[in-house]
Amino acid sequence: MTARSLLLAFSAIFFTSLAHAQAWPTKPVRFVMPSPPASSPDRYTRYLAERLSQKWGVPVLVENKPGATAMIGTEYVAKQPADGYTLLSTFTSYVQAPILFKAPYDPEKDFAPVTQTMLAEVIFEVRADAPYKTFAELIAAAKAGTLSYGSFGSGSSFHIYGEEVKRAMGVSMTHVPYKGEALILTDLLGGQISAGFNSIGTALPQIKAGKIRPLALVGTTRSKALPDVPTFPELGVPKLSGGAWFGIFAPAGTPKPIVEKIAADINGFLNTPEMQKWLRDQGLEPTGMTPDQFTNFIKADLAKWRQLIGELGIKANE
Repeated sequence: MTARSLLLAFSAIFFTSLAHAQAWPTKPVRFVMPSPPASSPDRYTRYLAERLSQKWGVPVLVENKPGATAMIGTEYVAKQPADGYTLLSTFTSYVQAPILFKAPYDPEKDFAPVTQTMLAEVIFEVRADAPYKTFAELIAAAKAGTLSYGSFGSGSSFHIYGEEVKRAMGVSMTHVPYKGEALILTDLLGGQISAGFNSIGTALPQIKAGKIRPLALVGTTRSKALPDVPTFPELGVPKLSGGAWFGIFAPAGTPKPIVEKIAADINGFLNTPEMQKWLRDQGLEPTGMTPDQFTNFIKADLAKWRQLIGELGIKANE
């Protein structure tokens, strides 16, 4: 094939892909959530879906497929047609689970990163009537007896946070995994576990109702939503300096113009005062990235979690 023929072939592919992107979407779009309803990722995905539906002129649906530390829903999207009509709305477990488990997907090969949408502030909490008023008091109680903490799954970021607290503070606490954030709160309020991790957006209604007491925040700066809660680095756990992220992915092979259109439209909403206020009121910080920026972020995040999980020696069945 001559150079001219190659150029014509690539041009045809490019313009065909561009035409598809300009026509897209022509039918309903689905966001698959690999976690149960009522979590922070679920609420923001539904909020975003409503606005995208108005912009795109087609229904934008949200479907929950929880389980296996977010791997069930993630695997499902990886096997869908690469046409932009089925997207994954997920969070940090996307890169953590494959490090600990024999995951049914490759986070670098099976998806086209679209955009990071936001960072989530995560708190460590107890019931408001618990005898420990501060993080130091909880650690003292953990040294004197057996306490437990809840996470949204074995190998999840909340699980990793809990194991780092145990290592940094030299205590033992039993890890209790759940299928979603809301379930952690349910058992915490019911007295089945001593403490738990939650995103601020999920826990805030119970905090405002006086039923939950936050003891510490994952991150380097205090939350605007809960300014009186100290950060873990302030309390002697320096490695818990970065919270969770949320992001959007398409199946690998989705035409780049479609991926770029989805990213541009989502990032446009993230930059509106209305959406920024809605997110920040729930302890969520809007970010937004280009597909290339998000791809590079995922590579770096995989390396970071591999190192920390290796240091902690976490096993998948803990």
